[in-house]
Amino acid sequence: MKRIMTLLCLALLVIGVLVFVGWGHSDNNSKKVAVAFANSSASWQKNGQTIKETLEKEGFTVDLQFADTASQQVEQLKAQIAAEPKCLVIGAVDGNALSEVLAEAKAKKIPVIAFDRLIMNSDAVSYYASFDNAAVGEAMGEYLEAKLGLKQGKGPYNMELFAGDPADNNAHVFFSGAMDVLKPYIDKGQLVIPSQETTFDQVAIKGWDPKAATARMEKLLKGPDAGTKLDVVLSPNDGLAGGIREALKNGGYGEMPVMTGQDAESQALDAIRKGDQTITIYKSPEQLVAKSVRMIKAVVEGTQPDINDIKSYNNGVIIVPAYLCTPLIIDKDNLNEVK
Repeated sequence: MKRIMTLLCLALLVIGVLVFVGWGHSDNNSKKVAVAFANSSASWQKNGQTIKETLEKEGFTVDLQFADTASQQVEQLKAQIAAEPKCLVIGAVDGNALSEVLAEAKAKKIPVIAFDRLIMNSDAVSYYASFDNAAVGEAMGEYLEAKLGLKQGKGPYNMELFAGDPADNNAHVFFSGAMDVLKPYIDKGQLVIPSQETTFDQVAIKGWDPKAATARMEKLLKGPDAGTKLDVVLSPNDGLAGGIREALKNGGYGEMPVMTGQDAESQALDAIRKGDQTITIYKSPEQLVAKSVRMIKAVVEGTQPDINDIKSYNNGVIIVPAYLCTPLIIDKDNLNEVK
């Protein structure tokens, strides 16, 4: 009898240890999330940290990594995938460079959420959280259309076009959205492009590099734009707008052309106050982060996240279900909208 009681006590002890170690480990593992972000700006760092801190407050375990290059991000993702998180969130350095590594995630049935930048050429992408990037480009085009009175037949205006990084799908979408509005006026001769460079490949700036935008604008000013007063510049973001302004000022411009931008950076807001930039597009990071956190939680819990677009984002292999937040146009009249 004594022996039976001893064995029973040992069995209960083993069960207790398994409950404490095994069940506890399983619970932690069931709320494990991996986040891999580009290290391209302070806003990316802030967004990544906010996602991590918000989820950790709710009991999640979050592995957050930042990468400066596509190859570094691939190596980080390999390690994160090997740890088998319940959700993988990626703000890609290069959205075209992840097909091979994400095949490993799919093999392990790890859901993948693309944050802000669509991941291309992969069927492993489960969801996309971003802003309505086509609407961003369309908003730029429509603002210029109204500002210049193009619908009323005004013009001609001299204009140069700029686009973002070819490796960033968003850059293609911004440019396409803007050109959907502006190209008819180019075809009619109301908008005149002195350089005749009107395709994405001709006007794209690799790496979203402001210095490269300065160099291209300087080249244009010495070439097809020499002796021509530019009335309008389509810039896809505030960083490139700043680079373009530098070239224009060095080229003798006192009054800046009508100029677009995006991201509501502080230097752009100052430029709008001074009249050196006309608009920027504000995409609230708080809004996108909050939506992404809700999406992550739904995926981990095995429920369907909110989606408001199931047709627009074809990554070359599949159409990725998306939730698109709404951007806001900022000009001198509503600068106080930016917090």
